[in-house]
Amino acid sequence: MTSQGTDLESVISLSGLKAAGKDELCKRLTSYGYASLRLSDPIRAEAVRRGFPQYTTDMLQDIGNEGRRQGGPGYWATKTIELARERGLTKIVINGVRNPGETKALLSAAGDRCTLAGIVAPLMVRYGRVSGRGQVEDKYDLEKFLAMDDRDRGVGEPADGQHVDRCLALVPLENVYNNVGTLADYHAWIDAFHARILAGLKAGFPLGHGC
Repeated sequence: MTSQGTDLESVISLSGLKAAGKDELCKRLTSYGYASLRLSDPIRAEAVRRGFPQYTTDMLQDIGNEGRRQGGPGYWATKTIELARERGLTKIVINGVRNPGETKALLSAAGDRCTLAGIVAPLMVRYGRVSGRGQVEDKYDLEKFLAMDDRDRGVGEPADGQHVDRCLALVPLENVYNNVGTLADYHAWIDAFHARILAGLKAGFPLGHGC
C-alpha cells in the first residue's frame, strides 16, 4: 500500500475491549507528540445532540451501529479523520476502533502511515477497572458488563455493528499487548512500539498493517 493522506504524518488505529488499557497508551503517546482522538467522539456528540447527555454504552453502541448502517462501515472513522484535519493534527492515535470497516477506512485515509495496534486484558481484570473509574457510561453490575462485552466483541451483532475481536485479528501480533503486568511494563512496551513506528517511517517502510 502506498502512502495516501500526505498531510497525516502518523495514524495509529487502536482497538481493544473496554478497560483493556487503551487510554493509557494514548496518554503515553502524547509525550511523543501524538494527539488522541476517540472514534466515539463524534458518536458521543451525536448522543448529546439527540438530548442524551447522560448516555450509556448501549446508547453509544446503538448510535454507532446506526451511523455505520446508514453511512457505511467506515463512517465514524472518516468523521474522526475529518475532525483531525479540521484541528490541523498530523500525528494521531484513534482510540476505540470497533469495526473492520473503520480499520480499512483509516488505512485508506493514511496509507502506509497508518499502524494498527491492539490492547487486550482478561475479562475480570477489565471489569475491576471499569468498576473503579466512574465514567458516565460505566455503571455496570457484572451481568450487564458481560452482556456489553459480548456485544462489543461481536456476539449477535450485524456486519455493521461492534466487532472488536475481528479488528484485533487484523493487528499484527507484535502490535498486540496483553495488559496484565505492571504500569512500568506497559510503558516500556509502548515506548518500544513507538520506536518501531518511528524507525519504519524514517526508513520508508510501514510497521505493518496486518491486512
